[in-house]
Order: sequence, then C-alpha cells, then structure tokens
Amino acid sequence: MISELKSFIKRTPLIDLYILLKKRFKKPAAQNDETEILTRLIRRFEVPHSFVEFGFSGWEFNCASLVGEWAGLLVDGDPYNVRIANLVLPKGVTSKCIWLTLDTIDFIETFAMKRNLGILSIDVDGNDYWFLDRLIKTRPAIIICEYNSSFGLKPISTPYDPDFDRTKKHDSWTYFGASLTALSHLASVNGYSLIEVSNSGVNAFFVRRDLMTVDDHELKPEHAFREKYFHDGTRPSQQFEKIKHLPFIDVTKYRDQEEHS
Repeated sequence: MISELKSFIKRTPLIDLYILLKKRFKKPAAQNDETEILTRLIRRFEVPHSFVEFGFSGWEFNCASLVGEWAGLLVDGDPYNVRIANLVLPKGVTSKCIWLTLDTIDFIETFAMKRNLGILSIDVDGNDYWFLDRLIKTRPAIIICEYNSSFGLKPISTPYDPDFDRTKKHDSWTYFGASLTALSHLASVNGYSLIEVSNSGVNAFFVRRDLMTVDDHELKPEHAFREKYFHDGTRPSQQFEKIKHLPFIDVTKYRDQEEHS
C-alpha cells in the first residue's frame, strides 16, 4: 500500500512537496561504510575538492558527505533521483538526468578536465568497466567503482551495450558490470592502486599511485575481495552458475583482441 501511494505521488505535482517533507527527516548519505572509507582516504591523500558520481540514488550516494563543501556533478537516468538532488542539495552540486553511453558521456569528460578532479564514482549496474576505461584519463585522485562479486575473481566484464539494463539481461539481475579483478587490472595499468573495499562487498576504492607514500600498500584482488550478501544465502559461485552461459569479456586479453580484430 505504501509503495503504491509513493508511486502515485511520483506521477503528480505532489512530488516536490513529498521530497521537501522527507528532507526534514532524512539527509543524503552513503549506503554502507563508504563515508568512513572516504574520510580516511581524504585525510591520507591530497584530494582536490571536486567529484563526479553516476549513477546515484537521490538519498544514497557515495559522495553524499562531501556536498556543501565540494563542487560536484551527479548524473543518473532516473528523473526522480535527479529531482531529489535538485531540491535537496546545495548549489555547488550540479545534477543531470541522462542515459549514459559512450556517445553521451562527453560532458562528464569536460567537467572533469576543467578542474583537478578529486573523486570519480561509478555505479551504473551495467557498463561500469567501459565508462571507467573512458574516464580514467581524467586522472581523478580517487576512483570508486562498483564491482560484481558474483563474478568472483575472474578478470571479466559484461560486453559494452549502450542500452544495458540488468533487469532485462537476466532474470537474476546479477549479470552486469565487472569483477574486482577486472577493475583492478584496468586501474593498475593506468597508474592506480586498489586501496580499500567496502564492507558490503560492493565498492572498490583506487588511489592514483603518485599520491601514495611508502606507508601505503596496494591490495591484491584475491586478498581484498569481499562477497556481497544475497538474501537467499547463495554464494558468488552459485550466482555465477546462473549466468555463466552469457557473453563475457576477459579484460586482460581485450586490448590484444581489439588490436587483432
């Protein structure tokens, strides 16, 4: 009943009033321990006060604790999430509603290139690897990217698809994104080190190596890997069994395959 009422309100002019009322009782925050991790990293490393994050939930996103003091760009394909951000967040944060593809991502590159980017956070449940591959050249100090623990330690990503929708790819909704190993490989060859993993087994944190000191140690995926909790109690290998027949890209061989294609 409550969810039905909420869905109805979203389709009416009452939506703004609903959001503003909710603002009195709820503030945007990270979903798990991402705020604590970011706080530690910002204290340890010299991080410019700017961020780009996509996709995001209006009330939950990784860089939520930074708004108000940092310049930010939030991007999502859901108008409701962007509406929340526009009504709730301060003017220093720009929010855009757009379905991201490699053909529409240029404005993020422009935003990042015009400033010394502090944090790039990616969570789109689909083309995460390919967006990071494109944007890593903007050289943020810290990268946060969701990994798919169902892929285990295999160095794989789902193939790029501009219309990627995990709810339509497989009924388990577990076929999306890239493994921790795949993201670590991409980060490493571009001068970044895996530095932390969220306790929920969802987000990986990478730091640009030129910011690191002798006291900082790069983590290996096989040591840092954490499982995401599934409500049915299944483990990553069991989840992968459901989707192993679907197409995957081995990112350690991708460039060689591309050069010889």
